[in-house]
Amino acid sequence: MSRDGSGTEPSGRESNMSEAYRPNLRDRRRIQHFRTVLERVKTVLEPQGARVLDVGGGTGAPASVFGAGAREVVVVEPSSKKVARGRAAHAPVTFVDGRAESLPYGPAQFDRWVSMMSFHHFTDGDAALREAARVLAPGGRAVVYDFDSSHWPGKWVAFFEGRLHGRAEGFHNPAELERRLTAAGFQQVRHERIGAGALVVGVR
Repeated sequence: MSRDGSGTEPSGRESNMSEAYRPNLRDRRRIQHFRTVLERVKTVLEPQGARVLDVGGGTGAPASVFGAGAREVVVVEPSSKKVARGRAAHAPVTFVDGRAESLPYGPAQFDRWVSMMSFHHFTDGDAALREAARVLAPGGRAVVYDFDSSHWPGKWVAFFEGRLHGRAEGFHNPAELERRLTAAGFQQVRHERIGAGALVVGVR
């Protein structure tokens, strides 16, 4: 899949689907720690045969779980270090250098859009959700999982992120995320709490 739908692969993209995935210790622990959440995301996402776009997907470790069975999993990630780790481990995804607020794709190119604990990092969450609506095909699904700032231990995560990285304002409660998805054009928006966060889903 190309940025414009022409079928030509853009630069900065590399598929590792044919290699055996060997995540490092850090990513193995991350997968293990969030296994329950990742499996729930997969259930809600229903990736089988779908084109999945994971924004802010880091090394591709989370997508290796919730994207299993997809036709294609693309991770858009601005950190070259994380991408390098994912490529070295042969993560079963295609990496693209980019940001959620300005995706290098034409309209209706994906069936699923995921933000897994990355929404609070976006510089403009509303722009990211508008981009999600743009690149999703009709009936496509957007799934956001992030720490819930209205409940413990999500409050602690938001507090320390704010103190250490100045990102406290990026955290939202589920009702606010629902409102934002609705404003971006999503329907049937709902949420459920799981672990330290909330899972919010909307249909294009």
